[in-house]
Amino acid sequence: MINEQIMKLRASGKKVFHFGFGQSPFGVHPKISEALKAHATSTQYLPSLGLPELRANIATYLNNHQHVQAKKEHILIGPGSKELIYQSILLLDGTYIIPRGSWVSYLPQVKLANKKYVLLQTSFHENYKLQAKDLDAFCKSSEAGQYFLLLNSPNNPTGAIYSEDELQDIATICAKFGIIVFSDEIYSQLSYQLDHAPSIASYYPENTLVFGGMSKVFAAGGYRLGFVSIPENLKSLIPIYESMFSETFSAVSAPVQYAALEAYRYENVIQKTVRDSAIILKAIASFTYDFLCELKIKCTKPQGGFYMLIDFGNYAEALGELNLEDSVTLSRFLLEEYQVALLPGTDFYFPPQELIFRLAFVDFDGRKALQFYQSNEKVQLDYKFIQNFAPNVFEGLNRINKFVATLK
Repeated sequence: MINEQIMKLRASGKKVFHFGFGQSPFGVHPKISEALKAHATSTQYLPSLGLPELRANIATYLNNHQHVQAKKEHILIGPGSKELIYQSILLLDGTYIIPRGSWVSYLPQVKLANKKYVLLQTSFHENYKLQAKDLDAFCKSSEAGQYFLLLNSPNNPTGAIYSEDELQDIATICAKFGIIVFSDEIYSQLSYQLDHAPSIASYYPENTLVFGGMSKVFAAGGYRLGFVSIPENLKSLIPIYESMFSETFSAVSAPVQYAALEAYRYENVIQKTVRDSAIILKAIASFTYDFLCELKIKCTKPQGGFYMLIDFGNYAEALGELNLEDSVTLSRFLLEEYQVALLPGTDFYFPPQELIFRLAFVDFDGRKALQFYQSNEKVQLDYKFIQNFAPNVFEGLNRINKFVATLK
């Protein structure tokens, strides 16, 4: 909704600093788009579970580049990981565990499917990551039944990545209570420290479904192609998925699947583009984090992807005097008065009185930034680079600075 509102404002000639929407700015690699063009006349229906060669490529990609054990027969292709998560929720009955500070669509999907759910508390001091001890305490105190954990790393909206130790501890609790994990790894290769984020499937492969897709890593959100890797314990569900796919979306577009076939070959030139994109995102994330911390705005520290949560709680008293006492009201005020768009924390399951927002730092021309970075060996990814190649991010932060200055 906010993205469409901003597009209207921009179409009317108004300048808006868009921190509200998370779409990769880098553009699709030419090898991928050329594969799409080459198969533009492929109009046949492909198998409902996906092109066999693509399923094999994704299994190899997961094994080699994500340390996830995967079989090609267990890889299912759908129109985005979002749709595959929803179809999995429709299929699997039980109670869904959602940590506060999770992606906006998890809870609406659970509600649409009329499934039970619980929101587990998280803490700023832990970068809003679910703690194994809290999962253990919940399971001990709750009724017996089948539980599903929705886990996202790198995380949208915090930018946090679960460490190997954290995932191992959570996996231990999941095994103890027979929890089935939905591991949303859509941002995995956009890790700032390693070539991929750790996966809970490395420690709990028997009951972890791994979701991914083209939208973030390959900057191909509009292509709408995702996958799910089904664990061995749940392979009996694959024919049921096939029936669901056949009766809903039939099959993902043939040209898009052939483009994905090229992407998931994950050749060196594409790997380098993904790595360089993560390096640029890390520089912008660090600049944004340092800038806002100087303003005494609390921030989660991004470790991957292109988001962080920011918290105006230190200014709650001054904001209250302006009748800006909840995140939705404050988000409207910032858009109307300062042309800064942020998503309120209520979308991520935080109470409205907590002045928390998601900030996406991708409102820039990623193609130009990437081209300049790759063609200049000695380029410094400092504030000048950000000012030149991410001017909306730079100026948007200055607008926030102007707003905060009025509160002192």
